[in-house]
Amino acid sequence: MTTAFDGIRVVDLSDRLSAAYTASLFGGFGAEVILVETEIGHTLRKEEPFLKQISGPEQSLIHGYVNRNKRSVRAEETDLSALIESADLVITSSINLPKELSSLASDAVHLSLTPHGLTGPLASFPGNNLTACARVGWSAINRLVDSPPLQLPDFETGYSAGISGFVAAAAALYRSAQKGHGERIDASEIEALANTCAPWAEMGNFIGGNRLAYGPNGPREKGAPGPLWQTMNGQINYGYGDWAYWRDAMSFLKLPELATNADYEPQWGRNQKPSGPIRDGLASASAKRDKWEIFHGLLERRCIAGVVQNAEELLESEHLNARGFVVKTQIDGQEVRTAGAPAKLSKTPWNLHRSAPVLGEYTSDIKTTPRKPRVPTGSNSLPLDGVRVICFTQAWAGTYGTELLALLGADVVQIETIKRPDVWRGAGSPVPPGIRNPDIKQNPLNNNGMYNTVNLNKRAITLDMANPKGKEMFWAMVPNFDVIADNFSPHVMANWGVTLETLNQARPGMIMASVSGYGRTGPLAEYAANGATTEPMAGLSSIHGYSGEQGQNTGGLIPDPISGYYLAGAIIAALNHRERTGEGQRIDAGMIEAVAVGIGDAMAEFDANGDTRVPLGNHHPRIAPHNVYEVAEGEWLAIAAETDEAFKALALHIGLDPSHWPTMADRKADEVALDQTIAQWAKTKDAGETADQLNTVGVCAAKVEPFQDTYRDPSQHFIQREFLVPVTHPESGTHFMPTAPWIFQHTPQGEIRHAPCFGQHSQEVFKEELGVSEEEYGKLEAEGITGKERVSS
Repeated sequence: MTTAFDGIRVVDLSDRLSAAYTASLFGGFGAEVILVETEIGHTLRKEEPFLKQISGPEQSLIHGYVNRNKRSVRAEETDLSALIESADLVITSSINLPKELSSLASDAVHLSLTPHGLTGPLASFPGNNLTACARVGWSAINRLVDSPPLQLPDFETGYSAGISGFVAAAAALYRSAQKGHGERIDASEIEALANTCAPWAEMGNFIGGNRLAYGPNGPREKGAPGPLWQTMNGQINYGYGDWAYWRDAMSFLKLPELATNADYEPQWGRNQKPSGPIRDGLASASAKRDKWEIFHGLLERRCIAGVVQNAEELLESEHLNARGFVVKTQIDGQEVRTAGAPAKLSKTPWNLHRSAPVLGEYTSDIKTTPRKPRVPTGSNSLPLDGVRVICFTQAWAGTYGTELLALLGADVVQIETIKRPDVWRGAGSPVPPGIRNPDIKQNPLNNNGMYNTVNLNKRAITLDMANPKGKEMFWAMVPNFDVIADNFSPHVMANWGVTLETLNQARPGMIMASVSGYGRTGPLAEYAANGATTEPMAGLSSIHGYSGEQGQNTGGLIPDPISGYYLAGAIIAALNHRERTGEGQRIDAGMIEAVAVGIGDAMAEFDANGDTRVPLGNHHPRIAPHNVYEVAEGEWLAIAAETDEAFKALALHIGLDPSHWPTMADRKADEVALDQTIAQWAKTKDAGETADQLNTVGVCAAKVEPFQDTYRDPSQHFIQREFLVPVTHPESGTHFMPTAPWIFQHTPQGEIRHAPCFGQHSQEVFKEELGVSEEEYGKLEAEGITGKERVSS
């Protein structure tokens, strides 16, 4: 079987999780990945946890997970210039680039993935998950009332940025194969992470004031019920705001007073009324019942819910095992189960080709025949220029995945119906107060901050697929497109007669990609899900939260954007395969798997050592200090000293004797006293000034930024890198919007176009694709097949 990246050589010069994970993804999809290591080995070899708690270069479980599908060579025994000359892709993660990069072929790709990018005011500063969460707003919205701001689990930024880097590099390789143009990609971890929470901030800014300072869940107090409720054997999330069958759900939960309450039965009324009675009722209903009995009972009534599964439960999951997600690898001779494919591709599946290598294992085996560069042809346009995507995506996961394709140059046409607009358009909601303008006509469907954040550079049409004429028009357009994407339940597209087989009859080589909560196969396939229910089901909630406490959901439904990254990555991998073979394929992306791959190291930890990972709060399993500290004016400062040298610089800066805690092990063992010492020093400091001072001497530090302000009045770093750019919408006005989390240094980004208005491009697209005249379009509107206004069902 041909793989997605057959014949592609990747040279991995990384020293960070993010870039190492990017390289691993290429290895899983068939590229030859060569990991270049010095005598002390890759950074991940020193990262806890270790196999049987014994440290060593082959014992790190996260190394064993992230550095799979690679071959290791010793740097001092390798001609690096010759190796790079033979590469199609080189991956680095330091701002200090090796001089040998000058030997890279003109049509090859260099991906630099660093904490803050290669340019901008923060470029030279160190950074990690703690400071990234502080800078982009995650720490602010994860926070519980009267508690410190809270980071995401320690490795989340690395995994998120890693798949982001894969998307960018895979797109650049596609263009290289097509046109012979090489590229240097400047990718940023904080920008990749910012895109996973930005829509909520934009929604708050559209509303006005500080409505979403704590994220979409609002202020949450410790011990208050929701968004996770305690059952007799674990926690469960209830997506009660989306329950269409309210009475059935409440009757099943034995809450008759809520079942018959007229205020709560309509979804709109339910979400606007005080939630206390619902939350208290769910708490009492859950306490003495089994979590799985509740889960299946609700889902069978088509009411979404999700139980908290830990690493052990993921490994034993009937659903994940039925989908072949759990795989076995070797770590220092021991067989260990962990996470497998982030998405399923029918022709070019992700595979575990080899276990993580022993340090220098393949040094004598690698041949370095120089590549023959392709001759560049055509203009140096964005990588996916010429690729055409038609999609039935809505809300976040699917729309963000297809937005990434649009930002990479694809022509993305999104289909809605006049009876069913994208739910993120806020059907039924008024125009938000912060953007109301009495001087112009404003359609509520065009003025939702969430929708307007994740649909940049797209065209939007309305087309009724339930109408025979509408379906006929769709099939007439299909031959002009390369990719069909949807995020419906698994049966919807098939019910319309849209399958890979029927698509290939109309357009050979079609790629059909679907993303859903649990994927298209397996025992849970027909169950509905959203971000709030996928977090616990995929295990993320089991390791996220304050140290010593139960797990909690994040403050912003992170499974959706993570799934969007993997959807885009899978589609671009399929495009690379099709470029060489002409074959299309079916992509089946399950949100549960996209999130679970981010805790694959925790799954390996349980299987290898029997240890169940739990929340660490703002701490790190190895590094100390690693925490947030309250400073002047009620602000907070994130500080992490990742090396002995960084701690010495920190100690000298704050007037401590570094020899009191000479090693990282000493600091970790005495972490409580160390935190108290730093907290006492920090009380009177200015967060921003102090962070800059500490960064300058090599300490990871960042002010914990307020959520909405980060995107309303962005930092000079985001502005200079043109990550947040002012985008003018004809009805909503001008707002800073997040764009792609990378810079193609040899390719202009081009104009960033506002998210389309409802049905804005219907007439344009139908004329281009089908030759529909103005008169014919008017008839289509009159028949309700298309239009620019919502019509009640």
